[in-house]
Amino acid sequence: MRLRVFFWTIFCSSITCILSLKLLKTFSFMKFSPIGWTKKYHVFSDSHVLVKWFMLWVLLLAIASILFALGELLKKIRMDMMSLVVAVIIVWGIEWSVQKTVYIHKFSVPLAVIVAIHLLWIFETASYHAKIRNLDSRNKLPNSSNVLK
Repeated sequence: MRLRVFFWTIFCSSITCILSLKLLKTFSFMKFSPIGWTKKYHVFSDSHVLVKWFMLWVLLLAIASILFALGELLKKIRMDMMSLVVAVIIVWGIEWSVQKTVYIHKFSVPLAVIVAIHLLWIFETASYHAKIRNLDSRNKLPNSSNVLK
């Protein structure tokens, strides 16, 4: 069950994140392109647009799987505050890499909301299932011959 929850959480979160980024770019809520990193780092710059979006999706899958594992480890912390702090750090890092200055002139609030929602989704799912696994392991009876069946 753990792998199934892990797979579906990161898969659905990364797909909806890609769709959300595409909507933000389509309706001009962001001043930069989510696939603009391909030109900046000269990786897949000559490839088709769908290949660039696919590579971004693979990158988001990897990031989501790391964040899911982190959420399982930190199950005692309030995940809503953690997701807000991590979202601000991630969006600040994105804005810093786009604007190339430490002082952020334009902070993309819609991008921060999308990132915070997806982080909360991943962290809450991971911590919930980690807590449930912990409760299930505590409630099992030991396998011994002294226990009545």
